[in-house]
Amino acid sequence: MSHDWDERDDEVAAGANCPMPDCGGLAVSYRRSDGVGPEDAEPWEFTCPRCGIAFTVSDVDLIFHSVPKDWLLAKVHVA
Repeated sequence: MSHDWDERDDEVAAGANCPMPDCGGLAVSYRRSDGVGPEDAEPWEFTCPRCGIAFTVSDVDLIFHSVPKDWLLAKVHVA
């Protein structure tokens, strides 16, 4: 899976385990960061790279969830 992070400041990523028995693959999905927030309850859509099944996962069942880059950078103002 190739993903150029230098050109993708407007995306966040999430990961989930495949729900198929005996698979256990780790699926990663990307979403635009605008509109992502604590109140965002839209499920994430994944496709398992190991078995190919498509599935959705809610925020509470994710293995990891990144945050938009601007949430991590302090806004500095010089007076």
